[in-house]
Amino acid sequence: MFEQLGRYQIQELIGEGSMAEVYKAYDPEIGRTLAVKVLKPEWCVDEDYLGRFMREAKAAGAFSHPNIVTVYDVGQVDNRPYIVIELIDGTPLGDSIQPGTPMPLDRVLAIGIQLADALHYAHDRGVVHRDVKPNNILLLPDGKTIKIADFGIAHIDDPDAAQKTQVGTVLGTPQYMSPEQVMGQKVDGRSDLFSVGVILYLLCSGQKPFDSNTMATLLFKITQEEPPPITQVAPDLPAGVQHIIGKLIAKAPERRFQSGHDLARALRRELRAIEEYAESGERPRIIPLRIRWALLSTIIVAVTMAVAIYFIEAKQKQELTDFAIDSGVSLVKFIATETAVPVLGEEWVAIEIFVNEAIRGQSFEYLSVLDHQGVIKGSSDPAQLGKVYAPPESATRVYDRDGVVVNEVGLSGETPVLEFDAPILFSDKEVGRVHLGVVQTSLQAVADTTRTLFIILGAVTVLAVGLVSYGLAQLLSRPIRTLRVSLQEISKGNFDCRISENRNDELGLVFAEFNQMAEALGDQNEPYTEAPEA
Repeated sequence: MFEQLGRYQIQELIGEGSMAEVYKAYDPEIGRTLAVKVLKPEWCVDEDYLGRFMREAKAAGAFSHPNIVTVYDVGQVDNRPYIVIELIDGTPLGDSIQPGTPMPLDRVLAIGIQLADALHYAHDRGVVHRDVKPNNILLLPDGKTIKIADFGIAHIDDPDAAQKTQVGTVLGTPQYMSPEQVMGQKVDGRSDLFSVGVILYLLCSGQKPFDSNTMATLLFKITQEEPPPITQVAPDLPAGVQHIIGKLIAKAPERRFQSGHDLARALRRELRAIEEYAESGERPRIIPLRIRWALLSTIIVAVTMAVAIYFIEAKQKQELTDFAIDSGVSLVKFIATETAVPVLGEEWVAIEIFVNEAIRGQSFEYLSVLDHQGVIKGSSDPAQLGKVYAPPESATRVYDRDGVVVNEVGLSGETPVLEFDAPILFSDKEVGRVHLGVVQTSLQAVADTTRTLFIILGAVTVLAVGLVSYGLAQLLSRPIRTLRVSLQEISKGNFDCRISENRNDELGLVFAEFNQMAEALGDQNEPYTEAPEA
């Protein structure tokens, strides 16, 4: 173990790989703790490996990106080169991977976005990492932030540099390499994106897309065989994420994402989608448009009708009650006038005859005539004669004008009764009182009938609106179905598919745009040949 490398004081060995040892060190000049990566002695005699190690410093030394490990310095002691790098408080991403256990999708997408951004930054500066794998990705303590390390075998696009890889020489970790890298062909940034696709596949499914016990079989699978579809190993993965991973691990580079920027944009779109799903509580279920429209229209009309019926009924009840009060006040005043003389003369027999005649054929609940002392002298209920009048309990006053008081009481069970209390006057002097109870059965019957008619009208209206909305939505579903079938044909490679229906509305514009898209795709691809029937 070293005690000193240049000005850096070595404290302890913190890591070791196949090519280098990593030490924790201290820089006394700036008071910073950092890491020093030293090439192992057995590689220092090989100019090729020595060159690759030094290229890590050249490739990453000029980088300044939050997701790439920073290189501070480079040097050499006793023919052993070293690189001074940022000391990361983190662990390799590979340590967080449990075989067969997928990582939460939001974490996977966050990691993928950072990888895509960092690699785009490096590719934009002519550097291809060529060894993107979980152990070269450091996961910070927050569990989401990553930093890419080890550009030790990076290829720099420098026409003046002699960095030609010999034919058959493979650099990188085989399970994460692109087909072109396995075959020793020229690689570019799309090779790194293939490696990102393998990592995302592993994180989302818990298993590697390419795996074997022998190197030869592994390399054959990478170059010649398709991996198990991500839909098979991670069926619950959103379709957008499945498409992204499938595109990343395509054999041909031209079929992959062409830049880290494009990949990051696609991943951010998927991350936004799952965040929106999380906020809504669950993914929306597919409800046919015709059903949704019919239900929505029916609910709106039903609520509108219910509110309208409520207010109309309340208004009608108030109008009927006011009419009953006006009629009752007039009637009780008339009775008070007609009984004034008999009451003054204490002609109680005449009062009895008048009361009996007044209630005959009328819907009066009761009629009582009182003398000036409040004793009942005439009543529709003979048992009340001679008793002091006792006002009903739980009476609610609804009218009080010109000496006439109207109370609403519940003497007849659920049917309310209006009690009219009027003075009997003779020469403006009160000589007695009249109490008339009028049952509101007829008014309640009118209100019930009106309510029933409104409910029937509302039900018929709601049903009609629901049926009409369903029919209109059904008409709209037909062109949507036409567009859907046409898109399915395009997905099969039938670029000759066209929508012939002419419409003078927004759907017609969509159909025209579809036909233009199919025309453009047809110009870019081979003619469609339908597979023969079995």
